[in-house]
Amino acid sequence: MQNTRSRTSAGRRSGFLRALAYLLVIAGGAALGWCAAMIADGHIAQWVARQQLEKTLSDPDSLTQPYLPLAQRSLVSPENGTPLAELSIPRIGLSVVVLQGSDEQTLRQGVGHIESTPLPGESGNVGIAGHRDSFFRPLRNVQVGDDIMLETPAGNVHYRVSSYRVVSPSEVSVIHPTSDPVLTLVTCFPFYFVGAAPDRFIVRANLVDDRRPARGQAASADAP
Repeated sequence: MQNTRSRTSAGRRSGFLRALAYLLVIAGGAALGWCAAMIADGHIAQWVARQQLEKTLSDPDSLTQPYLPLAQRSLVSPENGTPLAELSIPRIGLSVVVLQGSDEQTLRQGVGHIESTPLPGESGNVGIAGHRDSFFRPLRNVQVGDDIMLETPAGNVHYRVSSYRVVSPSEVSVIHPTSDPVLTLVTCFPFYFVGAAPDRFIVRANLVDDRRPARGQAASADAP
């Protein structure tokens, strides 16, 4: 009788463990599927944004609101998700379209211009944020001296990394206005932390040379 009860109890435990294992497999598959969908969504959004930006870069007559001459520009900020520039750091293989805005939806689709800072290509402290586990993952390999290129409809801007450091999330002075033209990249840290990362990784780059004409503008300037 006792042996029968023992076998029954063992069978129940075995059944429970099998059910738990199935649930874990299903949950793991769902999590992997969600991650794959987020990655795919980001890449598709980047492809669309790059097409829109390429059109603007190749057609100077299609300059969008943010890049009109100051006298023609209204004080209305571009809508969140608007493609503004292409950011690249050749040595670490980073190339990504910069979108307007730093909200969660925008940062799932690319890196985002921090709204309180000058637009990419303008003077001052231009702030750009991105997620450490997606588009800004290559920043873990950044070094002082790396070249950073910003290609905007108004011109191409060349920066060079002057420093990088880790700060607390409350250290908002990193995006305060500056008198010199600089670029500040912001992402979470540590790069491989599981969950909400406790710190911020800050890359600061200084302007190297003057703005060069964007694609299409040089050709139009030479045209009779």
